[in-house]
Amino acid sequence: MALAVLIGLAGAGFGTAVLYARHVEGEVGRDDILGRASALPRITAAPEYVIVNGGAAPATGGRNFLILGVDTRANWTQSQSRSDTIMLAHVDATRDHASIVSIPRDSYVYIPPVPGKWPGGKTKINAAYAWGGAPLVVQVVSHLTGVSIDHVVRVDFAAVRRITDIVGGVDVTVRKAVTDGRTGYRFHAGVNHLDGKLAEIYVRQRYGLAQGDFDRVKRQQQYLHALGDKVLSTGVVAHPLRLSSLLTEVAKAVVVDAGLDLSATARELSGLRTQDLDFATIPSTGFVRSAAGTANRLDPAGCRELFEALRTDTMAAYFRGHPGYRANAGA
Repeated sequence: MALAVLIGLAGAGFGTAVLYARHVEGEVGRDDILGRASALPRITAAPEYVIVNGGAAPATGGRNFLILGVDTRANWTQSQSRSDTIMLAHVDATRDHASIVSIPRDSYVYIPPVPGKWPGGKTKINAAYAWGGAPLVVQVVSHLTGVSIDHVVRVDFAAVRRITDIVGGVDVTVRKAVTDGRTGYRFHAGVNHLDGKLAEIYVRQRYGLAQGDFDRVKRQQQYLHALGDKVLSTGVVAHPLRLSSLLTEVAKAVVVDAGLDLSATARELSGLRTQDLDFATIPSTGFVRSAAGTANRLDPAGCRELFEALRTDTMAAYFRGHPGYRANAGA
């Protein structure tokens, strides 16, 4: 969500991007997430737990943002929370292409020991946030992918409703009519206009979808693309008050690592448009039974290919070889 708005800002023009990034800089929450992640013990795991071999990613000039969508309901402690949305956003060195790679919450991955909470081993990746917060997720994702994390953005998904209403709603295309089991709302096949309430239902729905969490990931990716398009539309960019309200709301909903310079980032993204975004999901081969319930078994060969493209800043070429990822339709 934050990246979609940043790209929307950039598309409004360099001057607008920097002006509004400075406007909200002081409103954004800050946390030394990367510093705390680097202070954690280095992950050492048995070979069967390792997908990518080798050390740190080569220096390519690309930048990697870890985006965590967190459900921070009232009176919930961190141990009750899960990061149900985990995305690795890679901006190419040329700054003319960005890739959003989703890691489904039920992905079966190695999580290192957490004293008093977890002995170490494989489980669902969304447990990492409950046991160690954003720093542990940084460590786990970096170990899984072999990719260095440059910045972290933690987003409160409760803001989806307010942000969607500020931009006047978004349009998404649904392939097949489906009813949300929690609310009873039915999304019809074809274009659906989502106000804030429906957008929250849409991006959260999991049960009732043919592919469960995988379809929810597709919906979240589709929503982000639609939000970026809407921010660039005349309905938002041409109205300074509405744009200011949007960015202030986003600022309230996000916490970023201490070193992220929003003005510099807006400047770097000034050439991007939403059509320069591509979305992917880490490959899997089905499901595996675990102590934590049914989890997604990762496809080692497919993941290695994707992670190598991230490490070597060749994601644009990766998408050219996997055109199926470019479809922009939800479940």
